[in-house]
Amino acid sequence: MALPAARAVGRWLAVLLPALALAGLRAGIRRAAGIPFAPVYGRGRIGADWAARRGITGEPVAGEVERFSIYDRPGFDFERIHPEIRRFYEETGDYDLEYRTRWHPRFRLGAWLSSFVTSRLEQLNLPGRNDDRTRSLESELAAVPREVDPRGSRVWTRTDPDGRAVFVAVYAIHTSEDVTYANVAVPLPGSNLSTVLRPEHDGEGVRFTTRGPGDGGLYLVTPVGAVRLPMDQRFRVLPLDSADGGDVRPSTEDSDLVAVHEMWLCGRQFLTIRYRITR
Repeated sequence: MALPAARAVGRWLAVLLPALALAGLRAGIRRAAGIPFAPVYGRGRIGADWAARRGITGEPVAGEVERFSIYDRPGFDFERIHPEIRRFYEETGDYDLEYRTRWHPRFRLGAWLSSFVTSRLEQLNLPGRNDDRTRSLESELAAVPREVDPRGSRVWTRTDPDGRAVFVAVYAIHTSEDVTYANVAVPLPGSNLSTVLRPEHDGEGVRFTTRGPGDGGLYLVTPVGAVRLPMDQRFRVLPLDSADGGDVRPSTEDSDLVAVHEMWLCGRQFLTIRYRITR
């Protein structure tokens, strides 16, 4: 008698699971509607020369944003943020970055496998599960011509000391319902992974997060449309004397800031990257 019941449950699941997946997809598409995403995509390998190959680099720029005060709004007073943090966002190229990666349990095998792809793609090029060495990053920032991206964006290319790309991302902002968001696109083959982050206070520091009300989220963007993914992330940037910096060991004791980048998939944390930032 148990076998027919099991078959009935199987039939219900065969109908229910695709319906839930479709409902989630529709909800994700609705969440993406109206957000001005970057109209830039990759073609095969990304690499440190991606922007130059695509002809989308303009004049060099100093920082991720022209003025940190663009994020000012009721409930977020930019002047409460530590001056060194504001300077970092405005003059990013003046800083050296060191980082250390931690993949959380249950995701380490996937990280190890994906590292084979990302190392060849030279994008999101993080070490695999068993490599927790402290590494350094070199930065190059340039304006993106408005005929390519009318949002007035900037491309920030981060490489390892050998010149291989680790992160290549296009940074812009957009404002919705009086909140100015960081809008960051990571080019991938035929698409981009866009993150929309809301700035919040974190003591003297700043926290950019996808969580909370509004447009925040991670979105897969393609030429035919965009969908919100079941992922979240958060960046915290703090003065060094207000945080222990975790297990990142800088090569100098003169570091000015610490940053922590955390990511979640379906509510489970899978990645933490800790940075030391030195002017």
